[in-house]
Amino acid sequence: MYYITELYGGGMKGVTIALVILALSFFAINTVSAYGYGTSSITLSLSGANVTQGNGTSAGYTVSLASGSTWGTTLSVVNSGQLSSDGITVSLSNTYADPTYTGTMTVSTSGSTPAGTYTVTLAATGDDPSQSNAAFDLTVLAKPLPTTVQATAANTTISNTTTVQSTTKQQTTTSPTTTKNYATSGYYSYTGGSAALASPALIAVIALVAIYGIYAYKSRLARLTIIGAALILIGTVAWLYGDYSGGIQTYIWGGAAAVVIGTAAWTYGDAGGGTFKQKSASGAVYLGIALIAVGFLAWIYGELGAPGVSSYWWGGTTLLVIGTLIWLYGDVKAGAFLRKSR
Repeated sequence: MYYITELYGGGMKGVTIALVILALSFFAINTVSAYGYGTSSITLSLSGANVTQGNGTSAGYTVSLASGSTWGTTLSVVNSGQLSSDGITVSLSNTYADPTYTGTMTVSTSGSTPAGTYTVTLAATGDDPSQSNAAFDLTVLAKPLPTTVQATAANTTISNTTTVQSTTKQQTTTSPTTTKNYATSGYYSYTGGSAALASPALIAVIALVAIYGIYAYKSRLARLTIIGAALILIGTVAWLYGDYSGGIQTYIWGGAAAVVIGTAAWTYGDAGGGTFKQKSASGAVYLGIALIAVGFLAWIYGELGAPGVSSYWWGGTTLLVIGTLIWLYGDVKAGAFLRKSR
């Protein structure tokens, strides 16, 4: 307990604050390990349908409890942003309830939707998340081209009894149909897959390294730097895991919260340790914070404005990780890991 009490200079107050910060550092781990109150499964009345450009179709769905207890669960279209970019709109009549509940999915296309095959992906999130996504294959057919009715004109000249017959042949043009399947294989269930095992393992490694760092470095600045960096990295992994689990909101917003808390704790430590006042280090620190902020906001925009678009996930992940490393570099230059106190 000695190294914990030293974080804020000892005393019961220091013990309490240090324990609270350490508890927050494990927040994202608990987020990943706790998978709601149960699980649910999604079934569709139809596996797919064929429609002509400008038309639509509908299918019934059922969200059933697969395991655990019944709690509020939300059904959503994971790749709605990708579908809407091609003029495909998907609406759900009932999106939130305690499983088991039913509803109707209505799919409509525009006249400019490219002909091809599309996959509508449904996922349940919340307290009873779905173990796997449900897929509805929509095949969009091109509108038939206008046809020319066969016409026969018979012209007869009485004088020489010569008959001339002209015929217009019907022409049929077939437009090529391409298959456009959205990549949904990136979503995996927590029950299988190497990535599903790698995410909590990576979080455990980050947490263990952070605990060792808190033990090895005695200054408040170093410890808050370690805790802040660990929370940002743990939150990033948990957030990414949530996206690749089909949009599980518990992981996504738990990871986002860990990033915010880590950034706040780190900033507080640097402000108290005088890092922002050192010209040789402040530039890197400010740049790291800016990258983290941009990555966080971009990722949040992706969650709210374009769910299922992986470019926002990886763009946010890249900026958060790079920003954390640059910020760490600035603190190293400031001597955060050389001080025995403060």
